[in-house]
Amino acid sequence: MKPFWITFYSYKGGVGRSMALSNIAALLVKKGRRVVLIDFDLEAPGLDSFEEFACIVGKPGVVEYTTEFRHTGKAPEIEHFVHHCHLKDAPAGDLWIMPAGTKNASYNRERANLNWAELYDTGAGVPFVENWKAAIANHFKPDYVLVDSRTGLTDVAGICTLHLPDLVVMLFGLNDQNIKGIAAVAKTVRESNSGRIPQIHYVASPVPNMPAEKKNLVSERLDSARKAIGTEIGSLIGYSVSAALHEKLFALQDNTVPSSLVMGYQALLDKLIDYNRNGIDLITKEVESSISNSDAAKMRKLLTVLAADFSDRAEGCFLLSRLQLALTDRDAAVLSVRKALSIDPAHVKSYDWLLKHYQSEKAYDDALSICKAAISEKNRLSPLQLLSLKSDMGSVALTALKPDIAVAAYALAIETHKKISHSPAAWLTSLYFNYAEARRRAEGVPDISLWKNVIGFFEQGGENSNASPTVRVNRLQAMHIAYAVTGDIKRAKQTLRKAHDAARLLGRADDVFSVKTYTEVPVAEFLTINDEMLAALERGELWDGMKLPVLNRPCEAGFEVPGDT
Repeated sequence: MKPFWITFYSYKGGVGRSMALSNIAALLVKKGRRVVLIDFDLEAPGLDSFEEFACIVGKPGVVEYTTEFRHTGKAPEIEHFVHHCHLKDAPAGDLWIMPAGTKNASYNRERANLNWAELYDTGAGVPFVENWKAAIANHFKPDYVLVDSRTGLTDVAGICTLHLPDLVVMLFGLNDQNIKGIAAVAKTVRESNSGRIPQIHYVASPVPNMPAEKKNLVSERLDSARKAIGTEIGSLIGYSVSAALHEKLFALQDNTVPSSLVMGYQALLDKLIDYNRNGIDLITKEVESSISNSDAAKMRKLLTVLAADFSDRAEGCFLLSRLQLALTDRDAAVLSVRKALSIDPAHVKSYDWLLKHYQSEKAYDDALSICKAAISEKNRLSPLQLLSLKSDMGSVALTALKPDIAVAAYALAIETHKKISHSPAAWLTSLYFNYAEARRRAEGVPDISLWKNVIGFFEQGGENSNASPTVRVNRLQAMHIAYAVTGDIKRAKQTLRKAHDAARLLGRADDVFSVKTYTEVPVAEFLTINDEMLAALERGELWDGMKLPVLNRPCEAGFEVPGDT
């Protein structure tokens, strides 16, 4: 797989070039991409100003790499100048950064001694750059290499806009100096005698917020820019006060509703991806399109490409499985997903698909195995992802009649839950219900105080909440256990009757999760189970034979969150 090189260039500073590059990189890493950043703005390097990029502060980079080559005539080992950077809130992919350099007194001296024109005049420039690119490709195997270029008309800018990239992202403000400057540089790139001319994507940035009128100063300046560059402007990045005041990866902020700035970066990334004709992002779109259109010939072509270029990637193997399923080769699809999880046990799509497959095949030991493997990647997972995985493991264990394993899994899930600041009451009900039920099945007796807490969470959230009809039916059936074991047999019967009435309103093709089997069952089977549970209550026991208290009163009001377990 060949990396796709993108240079971010601006004729003048102050247009958010480094900010756009850095946030695009963060979005790519969140998508699971392998990304290398190169700070080639040697006179005014800025990537180390981002708190998230502290890994490169004081580290050698472009200047030291080039200086060593000039002194020895040999390309130095690339890994000494490119540094891994862990983004805490974007664990899916990988990021490496090649800084401008150490930025100490030695750096300034070595930078001043670099003569790029001379390097090219001696014939060493082209092989140096090609060897540099090859070293990055071979050692780091990135999907994307993003280069932060120096501004203006310089030798370095020429290297960044002509010799390195497959695509140049040209950012410009809407004043005359920016527009004329970017138009002149773009013309130079287009008319270059270089053997490979990069593609160009134009980005107006930052664009002031103006009233939505057909004609205003901003629209006039955009028209002027279109005429000057001779084509449409590909993207717009709006003005943001925060971006003007802070070097920050806004793309990593945990906002339920992304800011207009992040939406602008995401829209830009969506367009940049389409330039990379051999990248996995565009291939993913083609896979979904070919499946949607039942285009078997295209699917087979994509199978060949994925097998050749991406079979060492979990995402590539999962895409292979999508095509194999569409071509009715389910056995091959299962093998591909298994391979995906052997490469990355925490690959979400592969994990979800194979877990459902194992559950449908009643291969519960295999299902537990992939749960354990995914949980072992805990350092790469968010608390919410870990909570989901541990809950999955508990549910599978109960289905497999291994309540001791379920107790341990749900206890860990509760500990993980404490690290999450906000959770709906319905989430609390589900988590603590499952833990209480796993304890009941493992120990043979209910923990009354724990079940009272479950009732408290359930009644705090309300029976209906915002749950779907199938989820509401499941909750009603499940909660009869809580009321029954705490002595409120009357309320237990009421919830089962409500579950029965609600289930009868579902479609005949619907499946509902039943607390008896800890699996989804058809509506008709759910109703039969529900009737068995009602009959058991009449005998003074639960459906599994556990005897119930003789009391017939509501549990005491109030509840507490259980402590450490």
